[in-house]
Amino acid sequence: MSLDELRQTATSLLAGLDARTPGMPSCRPSELSIAAAYALQAEVSRLREGRGERVIGYKVGCTSAPIQEQLNVREPIVGRLFDTGSFRSGARLSHASFANLAIEGELAVRLGRDLSGPDVPADACREAIEAVFPVIELHHHVVPADWPPAHWLVASGGMHAGFVFDEAASAGHAPSGFAERLIVRINEATIGAADGPDALIDPVESLRWLCARLARSGRSLRAGQTVLTGSPLNLYPAGPGSRIEVQAPPLGSSRVEIVP
Repeated sequence: MSLDELRQTATSLLAGLDARTPGMPSCRPSELSIAAAYALQAEVSRLREGRGERVIGYKVGCTSAPIQEQLNVREPIVGRLFDTGSFRSGARLSHASFANLAIEGELAVRLGRDLSGPDVPADACREAIEAVFPVIELHHHVVPADWPPAHWLVASGGMHAGFVFDEAASAGHAPSGFAERLIVRINEATIGAADGPDALIDPVESLRWLCARLARSGRSLRAGQTVLTGSPLNLYPAGPGSRIEVQAPPLGSSRVEIVP
């Protein structure tokens, strides 16, 4: 893909996201590869930063083997988090602000130290974690028909549209042990749960993978950044009137209400 096509495609992709019509026909590039998809993600990020948005961390997606097999990818994917998509627990968000809104429940970490390099030890990752907390990840759940799913997921930053977190719950929690369970509830009904360490995504392993992936393009993790470490559960649709809560005992919970 030429530089001109990269820029034109990224501009169209961002315009579609802004208009809540992701993947509009004019944004499909002629060359589709994972490398080209990551280049598009980076160019969209450059455009967003150019208009004043700020990258505050990363998300790790496609962490489970069944999802990787379904999408024909050999490893997880990484996307960027922006300050404009960070919402405090208890927020009321408009369904109209998203394209086919779907949510995931997962754990996030805030870093107290920099991490860099292709082979960061597990102990260094664990020691770098300043706080662990449950989040509700928000998605524009759209996969355009003319995009291979894996390439679209990468180019769109994992369909990421934002995240909701409990600031109070994030303070003062040591990472030892992390969460015991992860529970997703909509309108007081449990729609998904993962029990015990074997069913949950290990934040330390997610950080190790992410450091190695970022090192391929000369990037690294910085103190103060937030990392969404991946979900062991499904994506769940969320319509107007949905009251969503993600619980991660003993780390607390995050809540959001979806209004029209």
